[in-house]
Amino acid sequence: MKIDDVQIKKMHHRDGPDTERAAAHKVARRVKGRRLQVLSALFSLRRGGTSEDISTCSGLSVLSVRPRLTELQEMNLIADSLVRSKNTWGNSEIVWKITEEGEKIVREL
Repeated sequence: MKIDDVQIKKMHHRDGPDTERAAAHKVARRVKGRRLQVLSALFSLRRGGTSEDISTCSGLSVLSVRPRLTELQEMNLIADSLVRSKNTWGNSEIVWKITEEGEKIVREL
């Protein structure tokens, strides 16, 4: 899977209504750009960051960041650092780190 590959089927329920499928297709056009924003933000957070940190750094909603983190992890561009940090609400969050492969992509931008 490349950074600009989008799997529409993962973006909606199997038997979801037509409105849900239409929304998935609409959002799919922006996914590549969001992935790159999230990856770049994590790169700039040299010691890694939580979804909340990445949201703040990128200017994106945390609700846009979290699905991109899952996708980037599946692409082996980021990894769980095995460190946890408390977010604003006191919940424990994964501190993500960028992989060498992820760094290569950001450096090519």
